[in-house]
Amino acid sequence: MKTIAALCAVSLLLIGCASETSPGESVACPGPDCECTGTACLCPSALACALDCADLDGVGCQLGCTDGNVCQTACGDEACDVDCTASSCDVTSSGDTDVDCTGGADCMVTATADGADLSCAMMSECTFTTPGADADLECVGMTDCTITAGRDADVQCTASECDVTVADEGDVQCQSGATCNVTCEADCSVSCSGDSVCTLRCAGETDFTAIEGETGVCES
Repeated sequence: MKTIAALCAVSLLLIGCASETSPGESVACPGPDCECTGTACLCPSALACALDCADLDGVGCQLGCTDGNVCQTACGDEACDVDCTASSCDVTSSGDTDVDCTGGADCMVTATADGADLSCAMMSECTFTTPGADADLECVGMTDCTITAGRDADVQCTASECDVTVADEGDVQCQSGATCNVTCEADCSVSCSGDSVCTLRCAGETDFTAIEGETGVCES
């Protein structure tokens, strides 16, 4: 994210150098309206930007959508780093994936490789799909999250509303007044604390059951 942060400092320059582009118009990255430095691109204010990592000359790609943007990012097998702030972002990735959505962002992320690191914060709305193993997924600060995760996922829902589906050995933590509805496809554990309200549905069950106390488990 450091490279993207640095690019923010030159965002005015990028806008100034762009061709006559109207707010909301779709542009390609890299391109005259969405310039990139190495593997990092910054979508200028209010534009709709599309980035295919294969179009960049380097390993991995970064895209900053931080000012009312609509962004689509196709990362392929490259390492994928997306900062989505107060924007709408659609990200697909089959490599290492790190996506931060904040400030009222609307994010849809599909990351198929193991170890995806996805965050939804500050009144954002996020749909995360991570069929790979060992995903680290966080929803914090009045967010609305829909999560479908593979095995060994760690999910944290803090002061947010979360609908979560996890595979084997999933671990879900709901805290600080969160509302969580958790579906476990195999063994899993759910921690429900700090005035949170949690329901749990284990494999083979039709209905959700309220979690009494601070822990709910599904065991095969």
